[in-house]
Amino acid sequence: MQKMTMTLVAAAILATAAFLIFQQSKNTQMADALGHSGSTSKVLSPPSGGAAEYKAKIALAASKIDDQHPLRLYKPRPGIEGRNAMDEIYFQGVPATAQLVSLARTLLHSGTLSPDEKIPLLRILTRLYDRANTTGVNADIASELKNFAFDQDKQVAAQAAVNYARQVEYQPGTELVLVLKKVLENGTLDASAYYQELAHLIPSSPPEKQKEFLAEIRAAGSLIGRDVLVMALNSGEEFNAVSFLKSSEDMAELLRETEPTFGPLVGLGLGQAVRYTEWLRASAAIESHKTGRSIDEVIIARLSQPNTDERKVMGFLLSPQAGPMLAAAAPDSPVQKLVAVAQVYSAQSPGNLTMIEFVKAIRGRMKHPPPPLPPIVAMPPTGPLPGPSPAPPGYPMYVPPAQR
Repeated sequence: MQKMTMTLVAAAILATAAFLIFQQSKNTQMADALGHSGSTSKVLSPPSGGAAEYKAKIALAASKIDDQHPLRLYKPRPGIEGRNAMDEIYFQGVPATAQLVSLARTLLHSGTLSPDEKIPLLRILTRLYDRANTTGVNADIASELKNFAFDQDKQVAAQAAVNYARQVEYQPGTELVLVLKKVLENGTLDASAYYQELAHLIPSSPPEKQKEFLAEIRAAGSLIGRDVLVMALNSGEEFNAVSFLKSSEDMAELLRETEPTFGPLVGLGLGQAVRYTEWLRASAAIESHKTGRSIDEVIIARLSQPNTDERKVMGFLLSPQAGPMLAAAAPDSPVQKLVAVAQVYSAQSPGNLTMIEFVKAIRGRMKHPPPPLPPIVAMPPTGPLPGPSPAPPGYPMYVPPAQR
């Protein structure tokens, strides 16, 4: 009970102090804005002595929370038990303080943790790294992750390398790309993981590095690298380097060379459908950027080409992005004709309930669905009964029993 009371008091102090400092910062920013606009008005802010007192209270409250944090009380445990315990701490959340960073680093170097415990602890340490450098020790966290990327345990090293690349992102002087190449060479990461992380670096990289990384991914024909960049392009967000990806000939060529395909079996897997639809949208976005046609126009034109695999049509029509097109489709429009293609393909497998449900879902989003196909009536076979089939070598010929 006493510990709970101390925690609540510390949290209350921390929240109050943070609010007051936020107000002070807000007032200062307002005063700066007014000053730049030429206004003679002034905004009063708390005296500097008060701000120092608030910061001291925050530090005191944070230290109390750190003292009671499960990471400080953690006792090493073997195997999966230790991993589960560390995972629980990770999911509970770790406040971004310099003290907890120091504690996590001490545990990592204590020599008492198993690899199963180090892996989630590295995730905890990574979470304490942010762009605002809340802890004030981002450089120490980055250095720790870089060093553990060469740990003797390959699973620990892989976790550290991925966290290092994904969280620190591209920054001149971090040796991040060099670290990725080294862990690829020593087998810590396989080629797929390497190109995945290289693709994740593109949005945070300067233009010359974006071109270099994308050219490397294209030369390798990396499918997972393609998938990462497709998601970035389809996000439509500029912080994902959308403008660069739309205008890059390497990106266009990568998509042309790695168009997703469907297997020989009849039917549609949702994983295949999603991958193709995302590829189609990204490819259409690039063409739209070059030609000025809308993305929807490009997609409809591509799917309407002769001999297009019907599963590509159905896959896109099932996607959320197809919803507005389906709702607005007029009778005898290109979209309605694509739905008719999906219906005919589904009818080829009358016993496939999944395909039937797919078509129902597509039609259910339309104001003007195409006419349903007439039901298929099974007809008994006509003509003479087939004779016995020749038996494989070494087997007696099958002779059907005489009918009585």
